[in-house]
Amino acid sequence: MRRLPLSTVGGGVYLDAAFAGVILAVGLPPLVINRAPWWGYALAVGISIPLAWRRRAPFAVGVVVGLAGIAYAQVPHLPQAMPYGVLVATYTIADRGRRWQRWVILVAAPLGVLGSTESVPDALFSYQFPILLSLSAYGLGVAARTRRRHAEVLQDRARHLVRARQAEAAQAAAAERERIARDMHDILAHAVSMMVVQAEAGPVVVRSDPGRAEAVFDAIADAGRDATVQLRHLLRETDDRGGPGSQPGIADLAELVTVVGRTGVAVTVTVDGVARPVPAGVDVAAYRIVQEALTNVVRHAGAATASVRLTWTATELEIAVADDGGGRSAAATPGRGLVGIGERAAACGGAASAGAGPDGRGFTVSARLPVPTGMRSTAEVER
Repeated sequence: MRRLPLSTVGGGVYLDAAFAGVILAVGLPPLVINRAPWWGYALAVGISIPLAWRRRAPFAVGVVVGLAGIAYAQVPHLPQAMPYGVLVATYTIADRGRRWQRWVILVAAPLGVLGSTESVPDALFSYQFPILLSLSAYGLGVAARTRRRHAEVLQDRARHLVRARQAEAAQAAAAERERIARDMHDILAHAVSMMVVQAEAGPVVVRSDPGRAEAVFDAIADAGRDATVQLRHLLRETDDRGGPGSQPGIADLAELVTVVGRTGVAVTVTVDGVARPVPAGVDVAAYRIVQEALTNVVRHAGAATASVRLTWTATELEIAVADDGGGRSAAATPGRGLVGIGERAAACGGAASAGAGPDGRGFTVSARLPVPTGMRSTAEVER
């Protein structure tokens, strides 16, 4: 079922009715002046009043108006005025009619003009102007139809663009929520792991080494404060829509290693190659990958030592975190932390892997993060 435009069921109906009344008012004075019979008035009404429904039923209105116009032209002694009603009906069908209706009116309009000029003297010459008028009305209707279709296409494109922008915004919001959740997981998991390990050792050192017990409790407090500061920076960054510059990066790995060392795991850091500036996303990802890997060492490995190796190549930063713990089967289902490491690396265009170390001893987490050449440091950008 074809949907009617809103204008046909709203204010457009009243506008068309007023338009039909104007056409009738224009056609009545010649009839009054020439004292036309009553059927002349009836035909004038048939030519004009049906136009009030021209947008609802353009073809039916066109047929009624056209027949009334032909009959009006055939009645002798009636004043021959400009066929405004017929022209409007022709325009409406060309504008709003279906394809077959437009073809019918294109052929019927000139034939109707020929039929209506038989009673007019010198008909051979008098029909040319009415035919030109009818074809002009048809052309204007086609132009209006084309313009409206073009406007509808533009509106559809605009709605599509709006929906596309909304979808992109929703995807961006979802990605941002996922990033925040991943960051919060890393921050809290690391802090809680550090505090749990220290708290478990606290009762032992309180009895055997009271001096060291104070350091243990300081480490617990430091871990909690560090987590609080990082969470505050993360939430502030989200509220301000700022960049990830407020989050920790590669330069903060030394402090991270110091905190982990307080748990009893000796951590060493080795750097191969020449370090250089990296994109902010890679900087944060590198820190979080090392943080999550060391957190797993503290929580699951039961290791005495761990090593962090950063290898700078021409196009990548390679990260390897290994421990000498009991190891972990490469076929085991990865935990949320290892999944998060893979997601962080993939978000930067890199990749990550994890598995047992050489000879099945220990566990190694590896990641490769792309580093574009020609990156400038933050100080250089500010200058």
